[in-house]
Amino acid sequence: MSAIIFKALWIYGLAAVVSMLIAATIKVIVWLLNLAERKPAAEAPAPGAASARPLPASVPVTADIPAEHVAAIAAAISATAGALRIVHIEDLHGARTWSAEGRSVHHQSHAGLGRPRKR
Repeated sequence: MSAIIFKALWIYGLAAVVSMLIAATIKVIVWLLNLAERKPAAEAPAPGAASARPLPASVPVTADIPAEHVAAIAAAISATAGALRIVHIEDLHGARTWSAEGRSVHHQSHAGLGRPRKR
């Protein structure tokens, strides 16, 4: 019986060691990839440069321009420009269309599942 327990503990320990080695290998690979993607110091903007500051949106969200389009355009500009950052995007009208739609779909999914009504 003790041989079975010893073998089970050996397999458990071996699995733990192999898992830790794989996790460490993945961490090293991610670290190396991040190191390779960094820009050289000559290309990086100086701290406090004008382009590193967040810029206000030049076009306010109106009824003519959907908020999703503004968010997509701002994300594309951010990905292209690099040093700029999006600080805040908000619908000026305060509509909660996504949450209202999600809530509506959720409530409709329960529509036919309730208890039968008493007549």
